[in-house]
Amino acid sequence: MNPPNRLAQPRLLQAVHGARRRAGLVTDRLVERVIRLRHDPVAGLPPADCDFFAVLDGRTLHVHAVLPADTDPADRAEIFFVREGDTLRCPATVRREDGRLAVEVVARLGDSADEIALGKGTWSVGLAVDAGAAGERRFSLTVDETPERDGPTVGNPPHPVSGWLYRPGRSGDGLAQLTVTGARARAEVVQLATGHAEARIRARFVGVRPQDAPAVVFTPRGGGADVVVPIAPVDDGFEFVVPLADLAPDRPGEEVIWEAWVRTSATRVVRLGRFLHDLTDPRTVLRVSRAVLPLDGDQFVGYRPYYTAAGNLAVACLRFTRFTGTPS
Repeated sequence: MNPPNRLAQPRLLQAVHGARRRAGLVTDRLVERVIRLRHDPVAGLPPADCDFFAVLDGRTLHVHAVLPADTDPADRAEIFFVREGDTLRCPATVRREDGRLAVEVVARLGDSADEIALGKGTWSVGLAVDAGAAGERRFSLTVDETPERDGPTVGNPPHPVSGWLYRPGRSGDGLAQLTVTGARARAEVVQLATGHAEARIRARFVGVRPQDAPAVVFTPRGGGADVVVPIAPVDDGFEFVVPLADLAPDRPGEEVIWEAWVRTSATRVVRLGRFLHDLTDPRTVLRVSRAVLPLDGDQFVGYRPYYTAAGNLAVACLRFTRFTGTPS
């Protein structure tokens, strides 16, 4: 197997990718600690008890809060977000619950026309209630520490389209905050399409700057030459035919597992896989059946794409010479 195109120093680029990711995680932790210690611009407002503060499905903010007992009756309310002098608002629903005013909010986050476009950073969250002649009253939101989550889904998945992350939290004073971070640079699989004679993969870039001579790179586990497939993205989307003849091992009965990467420039690679979901372990849900496809003559390949625990795409290929059933 001697593919005509190879990635220069692929192992070095992949090591750099891993180092950047680890450095980014450390930076995120440090930033979060600093944010918890900074002054909260809503800290001086009277508190309202917020018993539900979460972002579901990666983009829908849900808030439920009960106002103090002495709050005047009101028909209108808004939730507001404050960060470095900027303020954004969205409407809330007001109703009575057990003799007190309660406020409920369901808001979509993102950059579409019907979504709230919060920029990167940490936003303090509060409530504004229109009490008629008494004017507007503003409240901070007290929230409890989020408990550790255990189950098949994660508590804060990324936005399913943009890949941005909206993470509810609390300040050092226990007040509601929403931290917004941009998408990690990755290539998101859209479809694994397997026909009778070939296999195709459709994907799109997420959080990736303009590319220079992009290509998909298959790297064999255990060492060996990479297989490189040039791609031509259109509007950040791309599609390519899996080079099964190059990925299949030379000897029948042998299986090789390939890690899938995308080279976005001469000095950068990103992972190809499924990342924009709420699954704790995508291996148990995003499962793909093995397919048998023909090579030259009486040669066949058992093609089995799958996702790792981190969501990275890997491809297992098994060569055999005579088809007597699906290989085990």
